[in-house]
This record gives sequence, structure tokens and C-alpha cells, in this order.
Amino acid sequence: MSIFEVRNPVFHTVIDENAELETIADGFVFTEGPIWHPVEQWLVFSDIVSSVQYKWSQTDGLEVFRKPSNMSNGNFFDLEGRIISCEHATSRLVRHDHAGRVVTTLASHWEGRELNSPNDVVVDNQGRIWFTDPSFGRIRDDVGIPRECELDFQGIYRLDPDGRFDCVDRSFKQPNGLCLSLDHGQLYVNDSADPCIRVFDIEEDGSLSNGQLFSEVTGEQELPKWVPDGMKMSKDGHIFCNGPNGVHLFDADANCLGVIHMPEKSTNFCFGGPDFDWLYITASTRVYRIKTKTSGPSMIPIKSV
Repeated sequence: MSIFEVRNPVFHTVIDENAELETIADGFVFTEGPIWHPVEQWLVFSDIVSSVQYKWSQTDGLEVFRKPSNMSNGNFFDLEGRIISCEHATSRLVRHDHAGRVVTTLASHWEGRELNSPNDVVVDNQGRIWFTDPSFGRIRDDVGIPRECELDFQGIYRLDPDGRFDCVDRSFKQPNGLCLSLDHGQLYVNDSADPCIRVFDIEEDGSLSNGQLFSEVTGEQELPKWVPDGMKMSKDGHIFCNGPNGVHLFDADANCLGVIHMPEKSTNFCFGGPDFDWLYITASTRVYRIKTKTSGPSMIPIKSV
């Protein structure tokens, strides 16, 4: 039985019809936040409920990167190759130095109130950090610690290298996955409570403008609660986004070309491997990978001149 739901034949120009899902690691509770180091060729990902971050490579296999991780979720690299992580248990955005042994808090409050539960994060080529802050880590005991929210909205934030910290949007119900366009001039953000992807222009001062609907994320679900989550753009401009039944593939015109059906709830993914053409997918108790006919940009952005 095919693992693909093809909505447009163009789908197989991106994912070969004979491509197979491979399990690279298992035995987890709720995996999230995979990132691939382009030079050292390893994967780091989070197991939220177990409060552990793991490191995996083809040569060394699986090892613990950081424990406890304060129920970390999304991860990304900054311009210096340090890992930025979103923590559900502490409501912080943090940076790891020296292989995770030194952790620095980058953001924890907005206007004197604790953030909700930072979820996903990206870094642009100017070193600005963008992250989403839904309430999942405060309202769900399967991915966080139930407690009252201090903020009355779920925002999107930008942290600049000079320390300036701004809430750039508060119109989402539950902002979740986000990614940048290839030129870092646009920001794509999906909403798990209003299953769609929206896109914004990034102005020179870092503010967002011209917000509009990019696409709804739809499908008849075989299992409940498969919502928009992790999201990436490939080098050819395709948008990959988690949704009902697995990983949805959109073209640049917002047409859904098809879905990679996953055997369990998928949460996030990243491009990796020597040529960035493997899609590494975190999905509940396992981490998978599948070969693609496209590739993704490096997760350590190149600093603009």
C-alpha cells in the first residue's frame, strides 16, 4: 500500500513514488524539533514529555544531548552554530553553548508577564530570532505542565542581535510552525487551531506587513488532532507542512500536491544528509527519514554582508 496521497502528479517530481520511510530511532514519547548540523552531520531533536534532547548520527547512532531539557520543543541554529531551543516547562527561549552544558536564557517574559510556551523557532541571515508562543505547554499535560497563562494572547516574537525584543503579531489562535522564504524576505506561520498557513512580508525594521492566507491545511483524518505543526521550505520553493495524516507538500502557488502518510502523528521535520535531500521526520515515538528529489537550505543561515 502506498504511503503517498497524491493530489497532483507533480508530487512525484519532489518525492519519488518508490521512496520509503526508514526508522532511524525509536522508543520515545513525543518527539519534536529536529535540526541538522550541515558540517558535523548530526541530528538533534527533542522528546518533550521525557524532557530529553537527543543527538543522532549515521556513524555514532543515538546519544543524549541534554537532560533534563525543560520539555524542550522546537530547535534551530544561530549564526555561530549554537542551538536555540524553546522550552515548554519554563516558558523560555534559550541558547546552548559548549555542547549543551551552558544554557543562556534569551527570552522569558513579555511586558512583565511570562511567555506562554515557546514552540518553534527560526533564525534569519541577519541573526534575528523568530519564534511562536502558543499556550500548548500550559494547557496540555502531554506536552507541558498545566498552569495558568499570564498572557491573554498567543504571539509571534522577534529577538534581534542587539537585544531588541518585539511581539510582531498577536492575531493567531495557536501559532505553531514557522519558516522563512529563501531570500528571508517573508515569514510563513501556521495556526494549529485554525488549520492554515499565513505569509507575511518582513520589513527592513523587522516588522511584519501584508499578512495573508497562503493555504488551508486540510484532509480527512484517520486519527484525531493532526494539525499544522512543523514547516520548512525547500530550495525549489516548495512548502512542507505537517497536517492531517502526515507531511503535506505545497507548491509556490499554495496548491497542495500531496501528503506523505505517516504511521503515527508527525510533528516536525528538517532536511539533512550530505546533500540536504533526506527529510528527517519526528513523529511521536519514532524518528523517520525519507529520501526526496529536492533539498533544503542549511539550518545555519549564512550571515548577510
